[in-house]
Amino acid sequence: MSMVYLIRPLKLFVMLVALSCVSLPTMAFEPLNTDDAGTIGKNVNQIEQYFYVLHNNVAGNPGGAATPGEEFRGIGNAKAFPLTYTYGLSESTEMSLATTYYSTPRGSYAPFANNILGLKWRFMGDGGSGLGMAIKPTITLPASTSQQVQGLGLAKTNYELNYILSYYWDSFQVHTNISYARNPYNKNYPISGSYAPYQTNLVSGSIAPVWIVNTWLKLALDIGSSIDTSPNSGAVNDYGMVAAIFSINKNIDIGLSYLQSGTTPSNAVSGKGITSDRSEIGVTWRF
Repeated sequence: MSMVYLIRPLKLFVMLVALSCVSLPTMAFEPLNTDDAGTIGKNVNQIEQYFYVLHNNVAGNPGGAATPGEEFRGIGNAKAFPLTYTYGLSESTEMSLATTYYSTPRGSYAPFANNILGLKWRFMGDGGSGLGMAIKPTITLPASTSQQVQGLGLAKTNYELNYILSYYWDSFQVHTNISYARNPYNKNYPISGSYAPYQTNLVSGSIAPVWIVNTWLKLALDIGSSIDTSPNSGAVNDYGMVAAIFSINKNIDIGLSYLQSGTTPSNAVSGKGITSDRSEIGVTWRF
């Protein structure tokens, strides 16, 4: 993938960030991989419906630390519709349910995979100004063995704990995540045709600066890395993403993003030796 595909969006960032900026209320948002410390509020409902096209050059790589619920471990192309429903239990706590419908690949297995239960608790800050901190544990329910063979999931329960730190200025935000994921699988079956040891103990970190250009536009970069801490492993995945979020009104957002991943940061950004790339578009609706 040529560097020009990332240079053009970056030029757009520079041009638009130079415009006048105004403050916006913050919400946790797709299509970034990095989560923010904000919560949607008590008794508020949120639906995130997205569509992505992903291509893996290396089987077993989960799309370069892909957004939870969007993992595809097979080689080749995937087209999928991740859906997340979130409900605000309180002003500082929310629960979420997620699943992904795969239109490609298809076979003699259920097209729904990556069924995830999540809970976010913001324990510091108001989620809209200054410093905010939150933790988010998630549980991914087991996929079928047929889905694991195809690369649509892992046939055992997976879990993850994410620590989120955000800082909010009027026209700029920075979000950072540090997470640990335990990803066991059924070793009697391959993952996309391979019996090679899979990455089961992942420690990940990411950072996402977000520019609030005006009342209807946010632009973001998202950079992250994950390393398998299993004995005799040390495999690394890095990714780089550019994204834009368009606010139709205070309750509806449209998100766009493009991601590249590789085994080194330079590979992920330059497009040389990338292991996967993903393009995504979708809508977030709060009610």
